[in-house]
Amino acid sequence: MSPEPLEQIRKSARSLADEGKAEEAFELLVSALEAVMRTTRELELLVLKLRRERVGKRSERVDPDQLQLLFEQLLSHNGGKAPELDPQAEAREDAELAREIEEAKRQSRSESPGTKPARERIRTRGVERQVHCHEVPAAERICPRCGGQQKAIGKDIRRRLEYIPGRFIEHEDELGKYACGKCREGVRTAEGPMPVFERSRADASLLAHVVVSKYVDHVPLHRLRRIYARSGVVIAVSTMSEWVAQVAGLLQPLADKLSERILKAEILRTDATGVKVLDPESSENIERGTMWCYVGDERDVLFRYSPTGEGASGPWEFLAGRTGYVQADAASVFDRVFNGEAASAIEIGCWFHGRRRLFALKDMDCRVAYPLKLIARLYRLETLADAKELSVDERTQLRQQRTVPVLEKLKRWLVMTLESEPPSSDLAKAAAYPLNHWKALTRFIDDGRLSLDNNLCEQQQRAIALGRRNFLFCGSHDAARRAANLYSLTRTCALHNVPPLPYFTDVLRKIADGWPQNRILELLPDAWQPTDGVH
Repeated sequence: MSPEPLEQIRKSARSLADEGKAEEAFELLVSALEAVMRTTRELELLVLKLRRERVGKRSERVDPDQLQLLFEQLLSHNGGKAPELDPQAEAREDAELAREIEEAKRQSRSESPGTKPARERIRTRGVERQVHCHEVPAAERICPRCGGQQKAIGKDIRRRLEYIPGRFIEHEDELGKYACGKCREGVRTAEGPMPVFERSRADASLLAHVVVSKYVDHVPLHRLRRIYARSGVVIAVSTMSEWVAQVAGLLQPLADKLSERILKAEILRTDATGVKVLDPESSENIERGTMWCYVGDERDVLFRYSPTGEGASGPWEFLAGRTGYVQADAASVFDRVFNGEAASAIEIGCWFHGRRRLFALKDMDCRVAYPLKLIARLYRLETLADAKELSVDERTQLRQQRTVPVLEKLKRWLVMTLESEPPSSDLAKAAAYPLNHWKALTRFIDDGRLSLDNNLCEQQQRAIALGRRNFLFCGSHDAARRAANLYSLTRTCALHNVPPLPYFTDVLRKIADGWPQNRILELLPDAWQPTDGVH
């Protein structure tokens, strides 16, 4: 450890000890030492790997006497006398929290004692089930001992799971036509299944598969064409692209309803990610657009495309006038949503971003080990609340009692670091970030419904990130807007554990059959009820 960080740790520990916070001082020192030892072990493994040596049982490279000397250097103050601290305090607190979490998980398990787990972990929700009855032939139902007729006493159940590769079925509907034999007028044609799109051979099931393959499984259409060709059907990429556009347009009313519900959500989360779009008017023929993501009350997901990353065409427009909770990172593009210029929403910070700069320094500056440990403890307390299945009020109470003290320790460290570090240093910048947004980052304490971070919103954007690696770009700005509609519905399905393939198949058929617009809410994933025969 270089002299400068060592001196800073010594000053911080001395300051805490002078204030009578001996336990916090020791936690700071232990965290620094853990970081040093972890980095040392990682370097040892790297050296061994580069030397292509076989690594067996390794002894600890840091000599105990050296560790003791480092302790004394870190703790020395007031004439070189170290304060009396409990060296096990930090370990006891983390161990007790781990014990509480494990105990809560044991109590919430539904398995009764002694129940053996299934050999195969297979779930068959929505799978077609066929029951086959097998009987002993009548001639073999004779008791070999007495010669009497055997009677049925029960059944053994044996299950097997069959897989049938995807296949196409070409249906040919012959619609009978009838007319008067005398006047040859008043022709009547038999009714057949209504096509989803006029003059299109694509059944709702095929349209649904194309959409799910592209926006859930991230399969490019040119690759999907080859997959279909192996089953004997060749469909042009341009045809499938047209189908996707038509489906997105047909489902626009559903995306609009998602938008309405999200704007009414009590807790709204937002973030953005970039997408490349073909644009012939651009000098490079490609522009970088933005997919804005909004999640409402952990139930609805909405993507809205904007040709630029400017707030005017993104959150300023969509969230105009909002006064409720909005959780986002601290990017400047969201400022107007909170300062009254576009809206007067209540800002909820994201601890994932709050710790990011500190985490980036973990391999370069061991001093960040202590704040990272405290932030990790915030999440462990949330894990405890989840394991105990606490209500909103109970979670709020837990945060008031046990999370607040952790935040107070963290804030003291951040303040002391800023007071002693040069403002231009990486550590000072990392410490300043959470302090500058402290009010937003700690607002979750007073409301058990709020989350520590915005990860739920970021998780929805992974679908676009995965697709981006396969599709490379959207065909046009209009194509990107249509993709936003389909991503909105597929990700909302994911939040509600609704299987997307039967969902899109059933919804497309219902709309083709003339589903009334005043009942469109019934087709959203959370309210969807499959038609008999659709699984």
